[in-house]
Amino acid sequence: MRRPIIGVSARPYITDNGRNALVILESIRRAIINNGGIPHIILPTQDMVYMNNRETPLTDEDKEILNAQIDMCDGILMPGGDFMYFYDRYICDRANEKDMPLLGICMGMQTMCNYNNENRNIFIEGHKDLEHDYVHSVNIIPGTKLYDIVGKSKIMVNSIHRTKVPNSGDYTISARAEGDIIEAIEKKDKLFNIGVQWHPERTDDEPSKKILTAFIDACKTYMNKR
Repeated sequence: MRRPIIGVSARPYITDNGRNALVILESIRRAIINNGGIPHIILPTQDMVYMNNRETPLTDEDKEILNAQIDMCDGILMPGGDFMYFYDRYICDRANEKDMPLLGICMGMQTMCNYNNENRNIFIEGHKDLEHDYVHSVNIIPGTKLYDIVGKSKIMVNSIHRTKVPNSGDYTISARAEGDIIEAIEKKDKLFNIGVQWHPERTDDEPSKKILTAFIDACKTYMNKR
């Protein structure tokens, strides 16, 4: 049986010599391959400097090209980053329409909250620590799909975000951190539709492995149903 194809939204990046690039992080690539998937980069279609322009709406042609890329996939991983873009929001919308497994990480989770509304992220202090594997604890809400996957009501995580979402949009909140910060969201009626504010791809602990395994397993199920 072939491995499921996992679409990853490309992140804009400016190289040391000032050139624009679209990339995915090595930690994302490794996490997908090591857990049984095949990474596939979903590239935006608009011709612009992404780092400076995040509010250009998609044309019908843009959407058609994105649809063709998304439809190749068996699941979508929305990665972290500093900003969200219209193409990110569209990818989330399309995944929801298709009930395609969707895992959002850090800004990817915040994009899921924002894909169909006008949420504006709020800047926070104290959750930006690149030096340590674990930054703070989160409380996972019993009865949620995330709780069923992880099997614990409290875990230590490596959230390193500088913004938070004011609400979860049309998602159910499945974990919070101190200060009532939303740390995980989900749609329990979907095959797999979960966003986490932390980075399970960057740690090798049991909760992270369980989240990634559950996501890839859901992608295999979706692949076999196509």
